[in-house]
Amino acid sequence: MKSEFEIVKKYIQPLVGDNDKYAIGLSDDVGIVDNLIFSTDTIVEGIHFFSNNKPEDIAKKLVRVNVSDLIAKGVRPGFCLLNFSAGSIINERWIKSFMYSLNEDFKKYKINLVGGDTVQTKSKTVLSLCIFGKNPKSNIKLRSSAIPGDNIYVSGTIGDSALGLMILNNKLKVNKNFKNFLIDRYLIPQPRIELVSIINKRANASIDISDGLIQDLQNLCLSSNVGAEINFSDIPLSSAARSIVNKNSKMIEVILNGGDDYEILFTGPKGLQAKKNIRMIGKITKGSKISILDLKLKDGAKKNGFNHIFK
Repeated sequence: MKSEFEIVKKYIQPLVGDNDKYAIGLSDDVGIVDNLIFSTDTIVEGIHFFSNNKPEDIAKKLVRVNVSDLIAKGVRPGFCLLNFSAGSIINERWIKSFMYSLNEDFKKYKINLVGGDTVQTKSKTVLSLCIFGKNPKSNIKLRSSAIPGDNIYVSGTIGDSALGLMILNNKLKVNKNFKNFLIDRYLIPQPRIELVSIINKRANASIDISDGLIQDLQNLCLSSNVGAEINFSDIPLSSAARSIVNKNSKMIEVILNGGDDYEILFTGPKGLQAKKNIRMIGKITKGSKISILDLKLKDGAKKNGFNHIFK
C-alpha cells in the first residue's frame, strides 16, 4: 500500500508539466499565480467528521482547515469555491443549519463565495473548499525557505485535537471539563488569523500542522533541506494535555504525532515568542536529522502523523 505522499509524487506531480512556477512542485499546500494564492482541503464523513456531529460544527471545520493553509503562507483569505457532495445523512434541515454556520464563518474570516458545485451521493458526505487569497507583495512563506540557525516556533497548543478524537473513539477517559475542551478542539479548529502579519513580515518558512507536529516538521525540513532540534518540554500544551501526559507518558507520542492541530509551525529570527500565542520549541540545523533532545531521540522521533493510505 502506498501513502498519499507516494501517490502524489509518482502519479500527480508529473501532471504539473511546465507550470511548476505555479504549483511549486506540489511541495506546498498552496499554488501561486501572480499575486493570487489558492489552496483546497476536503473533509470526508467518517474520517474528518462523523454522522452524529452537528452540521454547524462541520461547516466551521470545513472553513477553518482551509483558512489555516493560507494563514501559514502569511495570507488572508478572500474568495472560495464550495463543492458539496451530499450523502445519506443530509436532509434540508441539515443543509439549513450547515449553510447558516458556513455563512457565519465566511463573515468572520471575510470570505466571499464565488461558485462551486453540488451533487448527491448514496454513500458518505464529502465537502470541499477551494480558497483564494491575495498578496500584493508576492511575499509568500513557503515550507522550503527555512535556514540553519532559524528558531522554530509554533502557535497555540499542540495535541489537543488528537486527544479529543481519542475521547470520541472511547480510547481515553478524562474529567468533564477536559473532555469538553478537547472534543471542541477536535471538532472546531481555531485558525490563528491574528498571526498573518507576523508570518508575512518575519517568518522564513511556514506550514500549518494538520498531519501532526513531527510529520509536518519533517515536511518542512525535507522541503528546505535542513534538520531540526526541538525539546518536548518547550512544546506548548494545554492544561488538559499536560495533565494527561503527566499521568501517562505514552501520550507523548499522541502529542507529537496527532493530526488536526491546525496550529502554525514556522521558522524565523529570535524574539518572536514574545508575541501572543507563539512558543519557540527549537532550532533549524544543518543536515537532515530531526532530534528531540530531551527525549533522547535523534532522528528517531516516530514520524507517524496522519497519512492517507491507498491500497
